Amino acid sequence: MNFSELQQELDNRIAAAKVSGFWTSAMKKEWINKAGERVCDFRRWKVLELAKQTTTKPNWEYYDYPSKFKTNSIYYMEVDGNEHIEKSWDDYQAYKAAGSPDKIFASYNGFYFINPTPTEDGKEILIFGIQKWTKLVNDADELILPSEFDEAIIKLALAICLQKERRYDEAIAERTEVEGVGTPGEPGTGGLLWKLGEREVDEGPKGYIGRAKSTRWMM
Repeated sequence: MNFSELQQELDNRIAAAKVSGFWTSAMKKEWINKAGERVCDFRRWKVLELAKQTTTKPNWEYYDYPSKFKTNSIYYMEVDGNEHIEKSWDDYQAYKAAGSPDKIFASYNGFYFINPTPTEDGKEILIFGIQKWTKLVNDADELILPSEFDEAIIKLALAICLQKERRYDEAIAERTEVEGVGTPGEPGTGGLLWKLGEREVDEGPKGYIGRAKSTRWMM
């Protein structure tokens, strides 16, 4: 579904639920976007794995995080064909202070940092990360997620509406059907999203594994 179709289906669900309040189109669009963000953040989806290719600058240690990547989501990097191992920011600083030649990288404050600092211009940097939700604005805008996620987004948007109507039990029921039951802060089990996640596991890896590289590119 595109954004317009999602809005129409949400309107149908709201009508079927006999919602009494008046909610504007702008509010419903916001609910859909919030629902989409929640779905993207529910777990690490293989379908959202993306790769970015850029090049080094001489004696330049840090580079802007790709705008489509989630914060701190880079999970694999090569510089000039050499794999670099991810480290925490504190560990990265310690390696750097010690003058370590180990090939490592770290994400910090909207940038990624490379050690040793590249000294040559134009060497390939290859990074793999996770795409963040792209806000829907225009009616023709398409989701970054495939169509099997549409139902989860619509039900979560309806749950937001029901909560605002103070129909809390119904809102919780909609969320539980999507997110399942689990520990707060952790992905639940038994819901629509859990089932989609299990399906991804069965389908096998789409991103980096071993020496294989994803075919999903963001240039």
